[in-house]
Amino acid sequence: MAEPLEILQGSVVPSQFALPSSTAPPSATPIATPTATTTTAPTEEPTVVPTPLPLDEDDPRFGLNLSAPDYRDDFDSNLTWVGPNFEGASNITGAGVHRATDNLTDSFLWWSTTIPDIDAGNIYVEVQADVEDCHGKDAYGLAVRVEPDQRDSGYMLEFSCDGAFRVRKLYAGTIQTLQDWTVSPSIASDGSSNIMGLLATGSQLYPVANGEVLAHLEDSTFFSGNYGLYANAQETPGLTIVFDNFKLWYVSP
Repeated sequence: MAEPLEILQGSVVPSQFALPSSTAPPSATPIATPTATTTTAPTEEPTVVPTPLPLDEDDPRFGLNLSAPDYRDDFDSNLTWVGPNFEGASNITGAGVHRATDNLTDSFLWWSTTIPDIDAGNIYVEVQADVEDCHGKDAYGLAVRVEPDQRDSGYMLEFSCDGAFRVRKLYAGTIQTLQDWTVSPSIASDGSSNIMGLLATGSQLYPVANGEVLAHLEDSTFFSGNYGLYANAQETPGLTIVFDNFKLWYVSP
């Protein structure tokens, strides 16, 4: 039988037999209730519309306030622009854009024109053109002083998909070139966006690309009329151009 272990006062108790000390339990640590975090909704940044740079005195548009057009068309209504729509071409206006499609690579132009009370006399006009799939001399155009009844006459500014421009005159269905294709670094090529501009004051014509005046031409055939927009497929059947932000300024001759 094992002998009882005698613990003497003042003796050292072997560690394996040490008695537990009566240590007071630690005081309870209070549980901190998390403070609710207030989430601040992000503030939407205002859309900043760039202000056009002031025009130089030698710019033919000098005196116009390009940040305040006299007329603007965002293409939300289909009541201003008139056809045509058939198997060869379509012109659809609405939902904020005008979509012009030329389905055939031929020599015919099918432009959509404005109603007669949108007159183009002495004016400067701009429109944004967004190009989808296009190549080479596929082109798109902005016309002014379009004859309002037969719609077969007027001045036409065209940009091609390889970065060139030309100005032509359509007169009763026949075409005369006033400025043949000319490459310009101011024109974005291929599937890009360009702002087309055309200043017509008296017999003076000034084509503009993305704010840069491209040329100075003179012709005395037309002095008033309407506007036109179109796609002109030369290499890509179904060429589609999406026009937006049509603006015009009236010019004192």
